[in-house]
Amino acid sequence: MSRPPALMVRTADALNQACAALASAPTATLDTEFMRESTYFPQLCLVQIATPEALWLFDPLAVDLAPLWAILNARTAPLILHAAEQDLELIYLAAHALPPILRDSQIAAAFLGLGDQMGYGNLVQHLLGITLDKSQSRTNWADRPLSEAQRHYAADDVHYLALIYPELCQRLADCGRLAWFEEDCAVLSNTQRFEPQTSGLWRRVRGQQLLRSSQRRVLQAIALWREQWARQLDLPRRWVLSDEQALELANSRGFRAEILNSHHNARHKLNPNQIQDLRAAVDRARQLPIDDSPEWRSPSRLNPDTAALIALMQTKVHAISRELEISAPLLATADDLQKLIAAPDAPTCKLNQGWRSQVIAAPLKALLP
Repeated sequence: MSRPPALMVRTADALNQACAALASAPTATLDTEFMRESTYFPQLCLVQIATPEALWLFDPLAVDLAPLWAILNARTAPLILHAAEQDLELIYLAAHALPPILRDSQIAAAFLGLGDQMGYGNLVQHLLGITLDKSQSRTNWADRPLSEAQRHYAADDVHYLALIYPELCQRLADCGRLAWFEEDCAVLSNTQRFEPQTSGLWRRVRGQQLLRSSQRRVLQAIALWREQWARQLDLPRRWVLSDEQALELANSRGFRAEILNSHHNARHKLNPNQIQDLRAAVDRARQLPIDDSPEWRSPSRLNPDTAALIALMQTKVHAISRELEISAPLLATADDLQKLIAAPDAPTCKLNQGWRSQVIAAPLKALLP
């Protein structure tokens, strides 16, 4: 299939024409380009979409893409992506909804034993023998106008995806795993993972494992304050308050305001209202009962019997992985195994659901004491 010309969409009229064509297209592939170095939220810079008849480069810096999100989120045909998570985050942030039928070629590759997280370029090379130009992988996508090299690179990401996806589906059908693949892709439309998280934020602070229980309680309050302000200011968390500053505050007996705005590499100067808000959050945390302190658990601190059982189960997972020629983490992760051990018959356990309940659950349960 020869590549159609990449049409830049930078006006409302061009957007409406593209959306009209996209609404009736039987298949569509999507990719995005974004920047995130200096913001909390990813800054969407380009949306690439290909159908059998057309290829568009939508410029969100020039035109409001609300009509595009409405068309995509109303589609009844699959929308195909590769390593979809970041692209879906961008759609959700823009539209607060996700397309109902999503397919991820990286997941398809894992079901075919091609690797757990195979990159797009490697997958194109493997299936088509074509080496993609990656010279623009670290380009500044917020620059305008886009160069010819940038447009070519962006178009390749959806053009070749449209070529390899039918091949992936045929191979999945041939080995009886197409339904497995579609089942796993169904969870991609769940928007809950993109909702703001408030629990466990203290674990993102480097060095938190050295703190005492009472200090972790304060650190959680500091981390929540930082998260809220980072979102409000649209700045990276560590620009609002560095990990080093957060640990110093959590370690301090009182509220040491001199810790704030004192680092020579601080990227954001806190104003008096923000400092007072942080002081109040720390004071409230220090007044909480000791039982309200978050518990620190090391993933490696399992009791010996559980650790030995997980190791035995992982051996079984890898054996079945080799037999089926399928990615081992796709069958079961260490977290999946711990949940199965804790509640072998729980319907919420992923290994008791869908194709995994037929393929991997019984062999693993046979190993339980």
